[in-house]
Amino acid sequence: MIAGALIMLGLLATVFLVTAARRAPSVDRARRLRPGSGLPLPAPMRTLLTGALSRADIDLTPDDAVRLWVLAAAVGAGMAAVLSPIASAPVGLAVLAGCPVGLWWARGRGDLRVTAALPVALDRVAAGLRAGSTVSESLEDLAGGTSALAPDLRRLDARTHLGVGLGEALAQWAQERPLPGVHAVSGALALAVSVGGACAMALEGLGESLRAREATMSEAHALSSQARLSAFVVGGAPVAYLVFVSVADPGAVDVLVTTNAGRVCLTLGLLLEGLAALWMRALLRREP
Repeated sequence: MIAGALIMLGLLATVFLVTAARRAPSVDRARRLRPGSGLPLPAPMRTLLTGALSRADIDLTPDDAVRLWVLAAAVGAGMAAVLSPIASAPVGLAVLAGCPVGLWWARGRGDLRVTAALPVALDRVAAGLRAGSTVSESLEDLAGGTSALAPDLRRLDARTHLGVGLGEALAQWAQERPLPGVHAVSGALALAVSVGGACAMALEGLGESLRAREATMSEAHALSSQARLSAFVVGGAPVAYLVFVSVADPGAVDVLVTTNAGRVCLTLGLLLEGLAALWMRALLRREP
């Protein structure tokens, strides 16, 4: 009975996803024609979510991210209810809590891609200056590309079209993307706006410095891979063993979940595991 229900649920989900994929282009165009059709998210939450998605290198709008978040929780709770009605609420809550945690965990992916794309952008701006273009025109060309900097530069270009000065727009970009490389590049580009083609060589020199720094950081990251793997194994082994024992021999964990002393020990153990994981991550984190 349960297997039949899962098969029917899988078939219905497949039909729904295929239909949605076929209609995606037209739905996207319709959303662009209706700017007021987004979710009523508070402005601070929308700003925070936009920055978090950008730093995690996830190409979604805040509205789409919230929709997928709620949909994933509903699907997880529904599938858990088919297997065990008691597990529906915990699984749904776990998905609701897990998505923000995953977004926070991946918060450096976008920053790494942006940092790697900065030297290439500087080279293209320097080449444009030597060819007679302005900094604004070079940045506009980069905004139309597909590099990791394109979304940031599109926002910068939109601000300049609304009347914001390029220097002020660059300063806002440095505040939104608080990376040392972005601070250096935004300052250099702001200087090049007033100086012009004479800054081409300086921009190329800054690009070479950023490449050398990125190579050094990549080498340090590779050399610490063994330590990171050891930390992952040491931190995950107790939790994995607890899960394995609870599945293989549920009676072995009765003391932990049925007595007050066991619950206290389990809570303290999980809390200490989390603190240890955060401490090891802080020790092994790749500093910007």
